[in-house]
Amino acid sequence: MPETMTEPGLAIERRLELRASPARVWRALTDPAELAAWFSQRCGIDLRPGGEAWFDWDDGGRYAARVEAVEPERRLVIRWATEEDQALDAGPTTVIEWTLEPGRNGGSVLRLRETGFTDPAARFGNVHGWLDELHELAELVAEPGDAWQAGIRETYELRSEPDRVWAAIATTEGLNGWFGPIVGLAIEPGSEGWFDWPAHGRFAVRIEAVEAPRYLAWSWTPHRDVPLADATEVLRTEWYVAGKDGGGTRLHLFETGFQGPDEHRANAEGWATDVLAALRKLLGEA
Repeated sequence: MPETMTEPGLAIERRLELRASPARVWRALTDPAELAAWFSQRCGIDLRPGGEAWFDWDDGGRYAARVEAVEPERRLVIRWATEEDQALDAGPTTVIEWTLEPGRNGGSVLRLRETGFTDPAARFGNVHGWLDELHELAELVAEPGDAWQAGIRETYELRSEPDRVWAAIATTEGLNGWFGPIVGLAIEPGSEGWFDWPAHGRFAVRIEAVEAPRYLAWSWTPHRDVPLADATEVLRTEWYVAGKDGGGTRLHLFETGFQGPDEHRANAEGWATDVLAALRKLLGEA
């Protein structure tokens, strides 16, 4: 289902396709040692409804939490404080809901939903945070020696200001100028069209989320002339635009859903070289 935010306070919703089994992913969500390997540096969790939990980051403080619901290998709900070193019932909280189901080729589909935000700045902070944390989760559950299972994570340092970078990645004119050509695609959730590259062919794409001016996500297939409904490999590409102190932009990319190393290798090379060069050229930074 496409995701969008039209006003502050709505949920953060994310979908992550992993090659790891539901049992393996569940362990990463619930075992304290595993949680501390991707979500916080130290934590504790009493895995039962009403059980206490806490998460502690070296540079972010300690956050109180409580388990609200547990359905082993299917669903986990946790409420946690939005301010460090605060009792859970002493201030605002948000609710994290994880749902887990079998995916393709023995893998998993993991969905995240976080609700209860009252501060749009805090919400966007978590949008960025989840981009990092979910990548660390994907790295944790990837098979040793198969780094492609964790997807692609890139950060681009740009001189242009965030509004200029957002226009480049989240408007049809901008995308046509460096990533396109795009055909039949509007930059709004649910819109479907094609990336149509003369040298490579056309590739189906759907916009999943537009949260101006920071977050954009689309799904697409790396197989030419295949509609998304028929694709055996559907990638999810997520962007986050962050301003830098002193000016400029840090542009974050996270791409997941690979079913093998070949497409991962090709895309990793493309994002790191040709695509970045084209974006810099459009921005006047080449």
